[in-house]
Amino acid sequence: MKLLCNILFFSLVGALVLLGGLGIFTGDWELRNVYQLPLAGMSRESRANLLNQYGYLKAIELGFGLFSLLFRREIFTVPAFNRLFLAVVFAGVAARGLAIAANGWPHWSFIGITVFELAAGIVVALYSRSTLERS
Repeated sequence: MKLLCNILFFSLVGALVLLGGLGIFTGDWELRNVYQLPLAGMSRESRANLLNQYGYLKAIELGFGLFSLLFRREIFTVPAFNRLFLAVVFAGVAARGLAIAANGWPHWSFIGITVFELAAGIVVALYSRSTLERS
């Protein structure tokens, strides 16, 4: 269980750091090529607003990844850190689920990402039950 937990935890955290960090600088490309958004057809202000918000969200993604990496020991030993980490992971999964319910099915890759995030959260929750300090 520890090996599986480490693989899922570090894969998730690595993706957050890498994709969050890159996305800050590649938002225009990402929105056009990954999400197929016609940015050229948007007004200058709408495009600036979208790219501004996207960069902010990518910075938050990077920040959570760095937090998780820097406090990895605490996430598995200190209940407050563990609850915060799991709350953010499961909130992200819930948001994706709500988006599916409200907006329809996204590209299959986003379903895969959601399943991966859910699995990582569940495995971390199960494994950390044996590693958390008792208060």
